[in-house]
Order: sequence, then structure tokens, then C-alpha cells
Amino acid sequence: MLPVCRLLVLVTLAAPVAVAAAGGKAGYVDRLEVTASYDAYGGASFGDVGTYQVVAGIVHGKLDPNNPANAGIVDLTLAPRDASGMVDYSTDFVILRPKSIDNAKRVLFYDVVNRGNKLAAGTFNGAGANLATGQPGNGLLLRLGYTLVWSGWQGNIAQTGHGDAAAVGTSFPVATNPDGSSITGGNRDEIIPDYMGVSPDANGNLLVSLSYPAATLDKSQVLFNWRPTWKTPAGMTFNSPSTPIASSDWSFVNNGTQIQFKMPAGSDLGTIFTFAYEAKDPTVMGIGFAAVRDLITFLKFDQHDAQGNPNPLNDFQHAPCLNGGHGKCHGGGDSNFEVAVMEGISQSGRFTRDFLWRGFNDDTRGHAVFNGMFPIIPGSRKTYTDFRFSQPGRWSKEHEDHWQPGDQFPFAYNVIRDPLTGVSDGVMKKCLETGTCPKIVQLDGGFETFGARDSLVSTDGAGHDLVIPDNVRLYVVPDANHGGGAGVAAIATNPVCVYETSAVVESTFDRALAPVLVDWVGKGIMPPPSQWPSVNAGTLAVPTDQSAVGFPDLTSIGVPYRGDLYNEISVTDYSNAVPVADLSRKYTVLVSKTDADGNDIAGIRVPEIVAPLATYTGWNVRTTNHTSGEGCISSGSTIPFAKTAADRQASGDPRPSLAERYSSKADYVTKVQAAAQALADQRLLLQEDVATYVQSAQAQTLLQ
Repeated sequence: MLPVCRLLVLVTLAAPVAVAAAGGKAGYVDRLEVTASYDAYGGASFGDVGTYQVVAGIVHGKLDPNNPANAGIVDLTLAPRDASGMVDYSTDFVILRPKSIDNAKRVLFYDVVNRGNKLAAGTFNGAGANLATGQPGNGLLLRLGYTLVWSGWQGNIAQTGHGDAAAVGTSFPVATNPDGSSITGGNRDEIIPDYMGVSPDANGNLLVSLSYPAATLDKSQVLFNWRPTWKTPAGMTFNSPSTPIASSDWSFVNNGTQIQFKMPAGSDLGTIFTFAYEAKDPTVMGIGFAAVRDLITFLKFDQHDAQGNPNPLNDFQHAPCLNGGHGKCHGGGDSNFEVAVMEGISQSGRFTRDFLWRGFNDDTRGHAVFNGMFPIIPGSRKTYTDFRFSQPGRWSKEHEDHWQPGDQFPFAYNVIRDPLTGVSDGVMKKCLETGTCPKIVQLDGGFETFGARDSLVSTDGAGHDLVIPDNVRLYVVPDANHGGGAGVAAIATNPVCVYETSAVVESTFDRALAPVLVDWVGKGIMPPPSQWPSVNAGTLAVPTDQSAVGFPDLTSIGVPYRGDLYNEISVTDYSNAVPVADLSRKYTVLVSKTDADGNDIAGIRVPEIVAPLATYTGWNVRTTNHTSGEGCISSGSTIPFAKTAADRQASGDPRPSLAERYSSKADYVTKVQAAAQALADQRLLLQEDVATYVQSAQAQTLLQ
């Protein structure tokens, strides 16, 4: 049997003597090293809040590998230890804070970095906003007076000490055997050229870095093959038909840290290449969860680090409370902050759910680390982080990276019994046990309905509704791409996709729901009701049943319905590098029903759907030379309506034309404005963003 198919056996060391330096703590900030401190954005002022200050540097942390709060961190007991028996690590950190606390809010807004990138700046402060380049955008979060914090958590993003101007990284230890030798075990890398952004050279060769160095350069110990799809008539399976790549057509390079291979005849840029091999030297990736826990706890409660260096946010204990007054705020206790929100987008949104599920929202001092959480476009997934030989950047989709740990039960926040395995669990299980559950707002888009199985967030895996918990609100932006589009005036194309990508905007709802969550946590102001499809409301259906979904027949205009592009899931054993799926135990994944135009009927009634110019979908299709027919990367579609009744009749399009819907462009703009204003009245859209939709409606060119 190949080594790549061996079980990964975890070895633990004998417990060391008690750690006096830790004072019984699971972990703590030993030293906060400040490498930069300066006025942000050239000293620009933001509303009544004034100027902002950047404080950046390195967090030097320590973890007790034997503390029960750290017990879930894979291989932590195999990491190197200091003289006191503690495990050392460090991460970059960046703080963007009001320079004066007189008009600041006691709100800590932690933006989980995505592959080291600070996404909150652009998402909430507008296109082009970037701390590193000094571009504040419209400065929404700054005008609100929030303090933004970033820190490294992903163990394969390099630490620089200057996260304000570069990626926010980490320096985590590598686990070793008790005798100091390298840990080896099965690992699997997936290579899809267009998804990875790599192209063959003039000789048809691809050079690809491996996620971990190879433990042996013996090619006979490697499983290397390729396939166009994971699909079989029985469903998605890792054993779908594949073709081996001859050992003469590939080689290890750079001491086994990379491979070079020739793309075989019949493959293309969307082909799935699987490379399963014996790897070595796993990074202790799960430290990332504890690193976030301990930094935020330090910033909220500690006056100084273990070496006596001051907390740069100490003065917030004198900032005004959200409901007025000073000193100890209601709900804030002795914290510098009244509200602490964890927000993450895509990968970092999945991290947010994973952080909660793994129990790290318990600060081990009797408090919740975050009293609000805002996972954006995570779907029903968690992350591939706290595993041996983990790959935190990968996430399951219909075509790319389909077989990745982090996609298994539980999916919902509710604690339920898995109908397929009998296990009882839920994303909130541990926080319910410790009394540390936050208020949660989750926002998904139409792509997550198809690509991220978001129906499993609100159903039991067998097709039945769950009751959404009182501390949770679920919202979906119908038919949006992963992350949304740029609006009807800027419909985009993707060279990998057949159709134009969805124009439906999502970032405006990110912007609106952030202060809604803060007000819910800090002031007790209830958020709008969940806007989410359900079985009981008759807005969910089996994706492959076009009639049940309600999607129109658009084959006459060359757009067949592709409900098969949803990301199916079965109970899968990931204990080996080569996963084993049990296709007899598939979860029931549902998608939103559509109206006669093919637009989703559930979710936030966005202007693009209320006053449509096209059919928008949560799926798109890969094109020629990119494994034609498979699901396209993170994309929905825009299928424009015919301009006139004569045009649609000539093509056989069943959807009313633009001329049959709107008497004029002014009529259309009026309808868009009314739809946007209705959302603002519900607090689902900021009043200032109503104009964004009106301007886009006026600038679009589909309707003149």
C-alpha cells in the first residue's frame, strides 16, 4: 500500500512539569513588538471621529500545550517548547484606531485576514480603499468610529513584521517526533492550472510548488493522475475515472518542494491533477485559532504584556459608551471595548465559523472573545486548518478542490443529530456549553447556494427546516457571484466562463449589516428578520429538478438549466490522504426556487431582482479549453432579456422583453430607486448607498 494511504497517527508527549510562567493560562501575549506607528491616510479626518492612527508589529505569543483549552490543536504537543514548557509562536498584527477616543466608539472590529489580505478596507470602505496605499475610500468604518484589528492566523503566510504594508502573516512551529526527527505522512495536492493561475511553458511543462516538502523522492510512492471531472453516474467520487501520468513525464525539483510535469494530451487548463505523496514537516496550523483568541483577549482586558509593554488600546476604557456615559459600559464589564466583532469574508468567513465550532470563542477567563460574529459568504463550510498537513487556503467547490476536509458535519449553528452518522453536533455546541455564544449575522450570496451548500445552514441534512436560533440572523443576496458583482452598469466577463458573470451587488449589504450587528450587540436593537429560503415557505427545491425550481426553459437562446452544478456532499472519510466518500450517505442539498424569469424568489429583495434587466443565476459554466461544461469558478451568470417583444419572439425567449417591462429608462430608474429605498427603510441598505443603485441604473446600457 502506498504511504499516502496510511492513517495519520497522532503521537503525544508525556506532560511536562507545571508551567509557572503561564500562571495557569492556556496562552498569552508575551511581548507586543511595535514596528510602526503613524497617522493613517496622511492625517485625513473622518466625520466627527477625526484622524486615525496605525499601530503595527509582531505579537509574540506562548501556548500551554497541556491546557485543556488548547487540547484540540493538532500536533501542539509535538511542537518545540521553551524552558518553561510553553510553545512559542508569533504573528503580524495591525491596529487602525481613532487617534482620539473622545468621539471613538468602544467597538473592536476584527477583520479576519484572507490569505494575509485585509479585506475589510475595500469591502466596507469602498472600491480602492487600501491601508497600504493610503486610500481610505469612503471611510465607512472610520466614520463609524470603529477600531479595526488584523492579525495573522494562516500558518503558510510568511510573517514580515509590517502587516500594514504587506500580507499579514505568521511564524508557527513545525511539529516533530519526540526524538526530533521529521514527522511524515500522506498528503495530497490538487492542481488545476486556470484556478491556480499557472500556465504551461513553451514545452508544455508546468512548475508547481507542493504544500509540504516530499519526504522521499521515490516516484513509486506517488499517486499522480488526471481527470476532467469528479462526477460519475452515481455522484461525485474520488474514484471517478482518471488517467495516470507516466513517471517519465514528471519530476521532483528543488529538493522535493516542487514538481514539474508535462500536460498530457487531452488535458486542458481546467483539468484536475491529483498528486498524492509522502510529505514531511507539518506546520502546527491550528495555533492560528488560539493566536486570535489570545490577542483579542489581551487587547480587551490587559494593561500590558508579560514583559511590561503597554496595551496600545488602554485608553479606550475612557471612551464613551454606545448608549452614552463613560467608564464601565453595559455588557462591557472591565473590557476596553463594549463590542468586539469578528468579521470574515470567504476563507476568513469560514474561519469565523470554525473558530466558534472549535470552542475558541471562550477566552478561558470567563468571557466570550467576540460578542458578535459576521461570517460573510462562508456557506455551510468550515476550514481545512486544524489538521496534520492542513492546507488552509483550499475550500470545496463543485469542480475545484472538491475533496477537502472542513466541509463535513456540522453545517448548522443548531446542535442536531446528523441524520447520516448519528453524531450530535452544531457550530454553536461548544459556546452553548460555556455560555460564550455571540450574536451572529451570516450573509451569503447565490453562488453559496449552489457552490457552498448554504441550505445546510438552515436544514437538517435530510431536507427539513431547522428553527433559526434567536441569536442568529441569516441573509442571502439572490443570484450573486461569490462576493457579488459590480452592478448593472459594469457587467463583467470571466475568460473561464461561458456567460457574463452576475451583476448583482453584494458589498452594499456587507456595509449595512455591520452597524446592524454592532447595534444588536451593543444597544439591543433587534436586526431585521432573516431573509433566507426555507422548505416550509416553499422557497427551496432539489437543484436537479428544473420544474420544481421553476427555472424557465431558455434552451432556445442557448442557455440550458444547469442545476447539476451544485456542490453535492456525502459522508467522507478524510483520515487518509486519499479520501473515501460513502455515496450511499448523501446530504440533501437544496437551492432557492426561482420566478418565471429564473431569478431567486427568496432572500434580500435586491434592486437587480425587483427591477431586473436579466436573469441572474448562482451558477456559471466552464468554457472551451477549461474543462467545458463544469461549474465555473465562484461565478454566477447574467443572461440579458431581449430588448423588444419582436426580438424575444424571434429567438423563442419566454421571458418578457425590456420594452414590455419598462415604459422608458426613467421608469426603470424609478423602480430601482424605490427598491433600494425599501431596503434602506428596513436597515438592509445604508441610505447613502441608495444613490449607488440609482447611478448604476442610469449608467447601464442594456436599456436606453
